[in-house]
Amino acid sequence: MMTPYLIFSDVDGTLMIDHTRLTTATQLTLQRLMARGHHFYIATGRMLPLARQAAAQIGGPVKIIAANGATFELGDQLQTAYLSANQLTTIYQTVLGHDCKVFFFETNRLYYTGDEPPYQADAARANVVTMPDLNALPLIGPEYLPKLAGYITNAIAYGNPAQLAAIRTELGQTTTLNLSSSNPHNLELIPHGVDKATAITTIQQATGIDRAHTLVFGDGLNDLGMFQVADHSIAMGNAPAIVQQAATAVTLPNTQDGVAVYLRDFFKLTD
Repeated sequence: MMTPYLIFSDVDGTLMIDHTRLTTATQLTLQRLMARGHHFYIATGRMLPLARQAAAQIGGPVKIIAANGATFELGDQLQTAYLSANQLTTIYQTVLGHDCKVFFFETNRLYYTGDEPPYQADAARANVVTMPDLNALPLIGPEYLPKLAGYITNAIAYGNPAQLAAIRTELGQTTTLNLSSSNPHNLELIPHGVDKATAITTIQQATGIDRAHTLVFGDGLNDLGMFQVADHSIAMGNAPAIVQQAATAVTLPNTQDGVAVYLRDFFKLTD
């Protein structure tokens, strides 16, 4: 009897090209492994609707870790952690105090500061025809934030690296938030004790599949936690050196089907 594996992959910069394209080779590889009984999860900082869009492109029984672990699927249930009223207010004041933008995410809705809905420009640049309905609403003001406590799973600050470094230092001193980053121009703000790794650990316990039978793929700093809870941690060839050094293996870049190439070799799939 074959022992099923848990396979977790980041999406942007790992599984997909230009945040939107999943190659046929990657799709077929994942579908073959799921057909053999292995469990495949995407583990992403994306909010749930964007994560579900990626899962739909793959097809099959794909499960989801979204919002960097603040929302994830466990069996048929959705597990969710939330930011408190005080945390929301502190984030808002700190980020806007450094002239940056912040997005606050519910499971299926987001609130944004600034004058344009998020991701529309990115979608246009990537020639995305269909954007999922994100229910993007402008944030009325800070007085509205406490009412969102118990609904907001995470937040992302956007700005230049120097501004974000200052925000990170300030929030590190004034909050217990989990602070992470998937690229130099964002800062991901997650409830304390929550990240992709804690979601994976919970899934391992629920499925009875241990870390020896867990593979994780990533390219960003927010993937390093995942690397610590799996015996097989694979960095992408396009990942920064710090991520590659933390992994047990390095595969080809996302533009060269790195995830699929590694999985075909690991599971000895013959074309």
